[in-house]
Amino acid sequence: MSESRAVASQQLSSFVDLEFARRLEMAETMLPDWVNAIRRKAPSRPVAAEDIAGGVAYYGGPNFPANQVVGMGLYGEVKADDVDRLEYFYRSRGVAATVVVSPLADPSLLALLGQRGYRIAEFNSVLIRPINTSEPFAPPQGIAIERVSEETVAVWGRTIAQGFSDVVPVTEDVFDGFALFPGSLDFLALIDGAVVGGCSGRIISEVRIAAMFGTATLPAYRRRGVQSALIARRLHDAALAGCEYAVVSTQPGSGSQRNMERRGFRVAYTKVVMVREWPESAEPAPEKANGH
Repeated sequence: MSESRAVASQQLSSFVDLEFARRLEMAETMLPDWVNAIRRKAPSRPVAAEDIAGGVAYYGGPNFPANQVVGMGLYGEVKADDVDRLEYFYRSRGVAATVVVSPLADPSLLALLGQRGYRIAEFNSVLIRPINTSEPFAPPQGIAIERVSEETVAVWGRTIAQGFSDVVPVTEDVFDGFALFPGSLDFLALIDGAVVGGCSGRIISEVRIAAMFGTATLPAYRRRGVQSALIARRLHDAALAGCEYAVVSTQPGSGSQRNMERRGFRVAYTKVVMVREWPESAEPAPEKANGH
């Protein structure tokens, strides 16, 4: 095959249609496992998840950064009753209703959100990268990458929280439940024996996708190749597991997006985050469904 035909073949195989988008969104819609893990570890923590219109609504506590619905509308029309359910799910828990809308979602979702006064809060870039059958892994000299264990899970969570602290407040338990999952891609980076960074991720074997998230480096150790080493290790392990693609979400135009594009990722599509907040004096709407 000529070089031009090989490039064309790769571009075609990476075309993001509705079916491919459904695969990619499983990186976020498969998180009920996280809810169950949290409940086992911390039964008193008020976590919940509910399936709504092909997506999943999550709640991890009043200050959890990912209290949101993902994947709605990717499997057909969204109805008013579906939006009623998602609004009760969040309003009854005292937080804003937040919907992450894929550009490939059924148009009925945006129409309903517009009718109810949702506002655009932010955009998320979804980046993808084909995974080769053999992904090299050779961290820079002086950097060691280790898989998270039961003994290191606490320092892992603390390090990620500290690494994000100058960008967005993150609690040390934000990734609780992800660590030690079957197929997890959770690692620590060390320099001279000191933990300097961490990352998370998961292999979704059902669709041969590796989801990558939560990559952070302590400020004093940035620009030394730590983040690149954490990315390379996850790609390496994903290749060994037979994954076809890696997926990651970033803020558009951010340093994280730049780093991912340097590693061969490209933007597949951009999602819009829509929010509806409630007046403090308002009572929750009548219950439509129970969370699980």
